[in-house]
Amino acid sequence: MNKRKDLEDVSYGIMVMFGIFWICSIFIKNKLNSSLMSKTILSLGSLYVLGLLLFMIIIRKIPNTEIKKAKVNWKTILICFFLQFSALMIMNVINTIRGIAVINVQDNLSLYTLFMLLIFNPILEELVFRKFFADKLLKHGELFYMIASSFCFAIVHGVSVGYPQMIYTFLLGLIWSYLVVKTGSIKWSILLHTLSNLFGAIIIYVLQSISLELVIVYSVIIFVCGIIGLVWLIVSKKNISIDNKNKIIDKEVLKDIFTNKGILGYTVFTIAIIIMFNVL
Repeated sequence: MNKRKDLEDVSYGIMVMFGIFWICSIFIKNKLNSSLMSKTILSLGSLYVLGLLLFMIIIRKIPNTEIKKAKVNWKTILICFFLQFSALMIMNVINTIRGIAVINVQDNLSLYTLFMLLIFNPILEELVFRKFFADKLLKHGELFYMIASSFCFAIVHGVSVGYPQMIYTFLLGLIWSYLVVKTGSIKWSILLHTLSNLFGAIIIYVLQSISLELVIVYSVIIFVCGIIGLVWLIVSKKNISIDNKNKIIDKEVLKDIFTNKGILGYTVFTIAIIIMFNVL
């Protein structure tokens, strides 16, 4: 099993998949004098048709790993649910320091936006970043898969929602990939992904349009749930096992990932795209 080559291929595959989408957005979509619907179809087609097809072609030669199904542990599901609030709490602290109270979903919370945030994106993103990554990388270790999946997931969001949110999406990626490892299924990560978008974006947007007081109350609720998640994690730390070890950080795994040519190339390319979006 070639850990280095497998990660390179997966990284290059993601780079090509989203690179096509980003380049289309920069040089084609924004310059078209067409309808919003046409631009939307072009965007989704470049990402989830052409981009995804090329991604699958690039990783096709990597042998698949069968993800072992496991009995659902509701305690694991619940702690992961509360840890999402911990991640959101951390992001809110960062935004407060930066002088940003909350983040808008967009100017108009349409049915299309709801569909994308609650159904389409959770399913497609979990399929790509959790399922396909697990198929190709889980055989090299649970922690290796979790960090690689979460990092690639976070870097992508540096383009779409800004680099400060990469910490938030990285933490969410760890939570969801951990669920895949422990349940052998992406259905729970899809569910929690949907709930994350609901609690972390949609509800905040709706409350913003009603009153600042409700936003403050909701922020307190997020903080309380976030603290519950962190305390629960600390109390349960001894029962958390990754790769049959009771530790989350492994220097060798981090070295294998962050010295990988594919990861480095993917990171540099994404940073270049972020710069281009800000310049053009």
